[in-house]
Amino acid sequence: MKDSLKALKTNPEALFVLGYMFFPLFALIFAALGLFLILTGSKIMGLVLLLTLTQFFAFSSLWAVGARKKLLAEEDKKP
Repeated sequence: MKDSLKALKTNPEALFVLGYMFFPLFALIFAALGLFLILTGSKIMGLVLLLTLTQFFAFSSLWAVGARKKLLAEEDKKP
């Protein structure tokens, strides 16, 4: 498991898919679901979704984009 996660962190294509596609999509889905729950009366669960899962996926997306940029910069420096 650790080897596959390490390989994922060193693959720019995988980080691209995570950072630009999956994590933002999940953040959008959970934000919409949280807003829907708040509007339908389940305020506590809606706030939990908005404040935890949405933020987790948004910051994970930023991490993946940053890791990809760092990885590509290191590859450009190599001869």
